Amino acid sequence: MQRRTKQRSAILRVLREEGRPLTPEEILRQGKKEVPSLGMTTVYRSIRAMLDDGVLVGIQYPGQPTRYEVPAPEHIHFICNRCRQVYDLPLPQEEATLSLPSGFVAEGHELIVYGRCPDCAPGRPGAV
Repeated sequence: MQRRTKQRSAILRVLREEGRPLTPEEILRQGKKEVPSLGMTTVYRSIRAMLDDGVLVGIQYPGQPTRYEVPAPEHIHFICNRCRQVYDLPLPQEEATLSLPSGFVAEGHELIVYGRCPDCAPGRPGAV
């Protein structure tokens, strides 16, 4: 278990308050509001330590940078096709019925929804 520093506490608070997976750059931008001296090296070092401790998980989707979030029960991610933001949707994810080949054991699943977020939806100023 890594020691709890002011910087790590700020990073964790940012991730919890944003409620969606964030890139290291987004974490830095939000974290600097609380700890102005926060730097990218500290963000990456803290992310690595929190991943090792199981406090954070990384999510990766094709064409997207790695994002980080606080572990939560299986949930749905929404990826905006315009701004490329990734959001957690507060919807229960039904258990998928899978017919797996012999010898395979499912331990989880993920559902991804693609579309436009409220800021990018047609009819909004600046949206196409």
